[in-house]
Amino acid sequence: MEKKYEIVTATIREWITGGRYQIEDKLPTESELMSQFQVSRHTVRKSLSDLEVQGFIYRIQGGGSFVADYKHNANRSEAHTKTVAVLTTHITDYIFPAIISGIESQLSANAISMLLSSTQNDETLERKNLEKFLDDDIQGVIVEPTKSAFTIQNEAFYKRFTDAHIPILTIDAKSNNETIPYFIMDDFKGGVMAAQALIDAGHEHILGVFKSDDQQGILRMNGFSEALQKSQGSIRGEVLLYQSETGEAKLKQQITHILQETDPPTGIVGYNDQIALVAYNAARAAGLQVPDDVSLVGFDNSLLASRLGIRLTSINHPKSQMGQDAAELMIKMLQDPLHDFSDEAKIYPPEMVTGDSVRPVLGAHDQASGE
Repeated sequence: MEKKYEIVTATIREWITGGRYQIEDKLPTESELMSQFQVSRHTVRKSLSDLEVQGFIYRIQGGGSFVADYKHNANRSEAHTKTVAVLTTHITDYIFPAIISGIESQLSANAISMLLSSTQNDETLERKNLEKFLDDDIQGVIVEPTKSAFTIQNEAFYKRFTDAHIPILTIDAKSNNETIPYFIMDDFKGGVMAAQALIDAGHEHILGVFKSDDQQGILRMNGFSEALQKSQGSIRGEVLLYQSETGEAKLKQQITHILQETDPPTGIVGYNDQIALVAYNAARAAGLQVPDDVSLVGFDNSLLASRLGIRLTSINHPKSQMGQDAAELMIKMLQDPLHDFSDEAKIYPPEMVTGDSVRPVLGAHDQASGE
C-alpha cells in the first residue's frame, strides 16, 4: 500500500508533467497542501523534498515552492541535496570528535551535508532535536541514544523516522526497535577483559566504577561481575555506580573514601578513561601511587590514556572506524530507504591496549610459584 507522502508526491508530479503547473509557477503553500490532502506538515515536506531531489521543483526560503525546469534537471545528482543529522551526547569532548570526524569524512566524500547537534545527555534536548529534524526535512539520522540503560525515553521519535522511511541508525547503543541498525562495542566482553587483566595480575580486591544510566555502563559492569564470579580463588569485587548528573568532584570523593578504608581495593576498573582519570586523582588524594599501590584499567583508549604521566591500560574503542562504518551504511540507506538494513548492524570486538597502569600484586606470583 502506498504511503501518504508517496501519494502526495505522485499527485504533484502529475500536476507538473500534465501541464497544470508550468515552469516557474508557484505551487500551493504547505498549509494548502495539508488541507487538500488531509495530511501532516511532515508528510507535505517529505513529498516536496522528494520532488526537489527529483528536480521537479525548487524551494525559496520563506517564499514557497516553484516548478523547476524538470526536463533539464532529469539527470542531476541526488546526493548534493541530501542532509544527514548526527546527534550525539557530546561533540567536542572525549572520543566524540574522532567518531564525528569518521562520519563526516564519508558523508562529504559522497557530497552529503552533515547537520551536527548535541543532547548534552539530556532526554528533553534529544526530543527537541529529533522534532526539529522531522520539521526540517532531514534525509537521514545517526543518533547516539541518550540515557539508554533500560528504556530509551525518545524511542517513539525513532519510530516516527522509520514509519516515514527516513533512514535512522544508532551508535554506541541499541534501540529496542529491531529494524534500526546499530554500531556498538561488545561492552560485556570488554568488561570481562578489563576485570580479567587485574585478576591475572594477582589482585584479589577490585573496584569497578560504572555509569548506571546507559547501555555501555550496564554491560561493562555485567562483564566485570561475570569475570569475578568465574575467577578461581577468593576475589572480592566491589561496584560503585554513578549517573550522568554525578559531578566528578563527588565521584572522586567517593573513590577516595573507599581507598582509605582498612582493606582497600588494589585494582580499579573505570567505566571509561575519564573515570579512570578521576580514580587516578582519588588515589593521589589518598596518598597512593599508580600503579605501585593501585592498578587502573580504563575503557576507550582515548587521548586521556596518555595524560596521566603513565600510559593507561584501556579497552580500545573503534571511534573513527565506527563513524566511517555508520556513515557508509547511512549512504546505502539513503539510496534505498525502503530496504531493511537491520542485518548490517555491527558489534566491534574489544581489544586490550596494554599500558603501564597495571602492576602485579607483590607476592602473588611468588606464592603461586612456591617461592
